[in-house]
Order: sequence, then C-alpha cells, then structure tokens
Amino acid sequence: MQNRKLSKRFAQVNLHLAATFSMLILATGCATTGSNVQQIDRLESVRENPKIVLMPPDIRYYLLTAGGVAEPHAEWTAAAEENFAVAIDEYAKSIGTDLKILDESNMSTLENRYEELHSAVGMTVIANHFGMFKLPAKNQQFDWSLGPQISEIGLQHDADYALFVYYRDYQASGGRVAFAILAAAAGAASSIGSESGFASLVDLRTGDIVWFNVVTAGSGELRDKEGAATAVAKLFKDIPANQPQ
Repeated sequence: MQNRKLSKRFAQVNLHLAATFSMLILATGCATTGSNVQQIDRLESVRENPKIVLMPPDIRYYLLTAGGVAEPHAEWTAAAEENFAVAIDEYAKSIGTDLKILDESNMSTLENRYEELHSAVGMTVIANHFGMFKLPAKNQQFDWSLGPQISEIGLQHDADYALFVYYRDYQASGGRVAFAILAAAAGAASSIGSESGFASLVDLRTGDIVWFNVVTAGSGELRDKEGAATAVAKLFKDIPANQPQ
C-alpha cells in the first residue's frame, strides 16, 4: 500500500514538473537554443577512470490531444528510455569514464528524494540563472548545489559524480495538428508539440552542480536509435571529461 501511494505521488509530481518546465522554457526564451555552464575542466578521481552513477533518467513522452491535453504515452517513453541507455553508455566510453546506470525499480528512498530534488533545482536554475528571474544574492554566479548529504550515494556506489537527466517530449496527435491549422487560419497560435530537457553533473563529495546543460527544440528524437545518439551528444555537450574528446 505504501509503495502504491509513493508511486502515485511521484506520478503526480512528474506531471506537475512537466507542465512547470514547459512554462519555464517559454518564459525564459530558451525555445530554440541550448544553455550550458561548465564549472570544472576535467573529472577528478583517485582511480584511473572517474566513476559516474547515472540516476534513472526522468524521460517522459506525451501525446497532445486535439484539446491540448498531454496524455502520458508509455510505449514511446519505454522506447526512449531504452535507446537513451544505449546511447549514454557509448558516450561515457568516449569521454573516458566508468558509468553505472541505476535501476529505477531498485532505488532507495534517498535516491528517489534526490531525483525529485534535482528536478526542482534544475527548473530553479533555468528560471533564475538563464532566465529573467535573476536572484540578486547570486550576483550571476553559478553556485547551485543538491547539498552535501548526497555524498551517501557516492559512498554507496563508490562513485565520484552523479549524472541527472530530465527530458520531456510532446507529440501532437492528428487532431491537434488539424486544430492548430484552423487556429492559425483564425490568427491564433496553438502548440503542436515540443521537446526539451536538462542534465546536471553533481560532485558526490560536495553536492555541487559542476556542469549543467539545457536543450530544447531540435535536440533529437529519443524513440529512434540514431536520434537518441544525437540527443545524447547535445544534452551532454561540453560535459567535463577524463580525456580529450
């Protein structure tokens, strides 16, 4: 019963975050570009290859109905998750890191908590660092963190960094496209879908976000293997590496 309540809670949070992220992208004017912050030049580790633990990517696909309602699409989401896992594994090898992908079905309460925290912090970064809602106390400095307690995850998985991914794709139905055409003829704008996401690399010793990237329109189609490779390359552009890329 408790697990069902927790799953329902996370589902509600995901839908709320998806709507919030879409509004943030529009509000901050990042509709067609990527934004990137790199705080370190290279990955650091006591081992030859730094170890990164990839938190289960928070990837969701939706179908936009004629009325503009975003309906979760399980089949598209599953395909996107599978292609993303293959693409990110190959990408990790290219930058000289050992990557461990966590199993979503076997995550601890602490790991679930940080997944949710990352989504909230990431949207705050987009609004307050890249967007119009600047925080005076930050003085335009990028000093965002998930908190030092995340070091417990580093100890648990013997990892140096944690990589978080948040990605949303909205595909228009035939009815939605027809509605948009009629709306355009009447001089009104109507959405026919979008794709956007962000990723963070977190130092598991300090909790600091040492790299952050936002991608939007044209970032790649995760439901396709080749598209997933393109999306991963854009999503992880300029991520610190252990060797020249």
